[in-house]
Amino acid sequence: MMKYVFMFMPILVGMGVVLQTGANTQLKQYVGSPFLAALVSFTTGMLCVLVVNLFVGSDFKQLGGAQIQQTSWWMWIGGALGAMFVTSAIVIAPKLGPTQFFGLVIASQLIFSVVVDHFGWMGFEQQPVNMQKLIGIGLLVVGGYLIQSARS
Repeated sequence: MMKYVFMFMPILVGMGVVLQTGANTQLKQYVGSPFLAALVSFTTGMLCVLVVNLFVGSDFKQLGGAQIQQTSWWMWIGGALGAMFVTSAIVIAPKLGPTQFFGLVIASQLIFSVVVDHFGWMGFEQQPVNMQKLIGIGLLVVGGYLIQSARS
């Protein structure tokens, strides 16, 4: 049962990202800047995550000293990459449309995911690339091309 929950949740998350991009893009029209819209997005997101942490009783002491010193530099780039994604989505999605924007995003995510899996980077279990994965990526690229060529 949990397997299906774990498979269903990314579908909801993916839908949420499309909604987030639309909401942030519209917000930009009212606040006048993609950077201000991103700031609002991250501020409300931070407040939501803070409330969740308080609700589940997170131990904020884990954010101190010894644990932080044991981290690698690359473990700290997640927020910056999130900010880059949200801000670029606000700027680029209205120009390309959500279908083309997310088609390119998803294609790049899958291609890079295969590379990360293959080498076992960032703590992921190493899973060598195989023909089935390459065919899947090829089909995705063809699908992206078809979506782009159908754009009027």
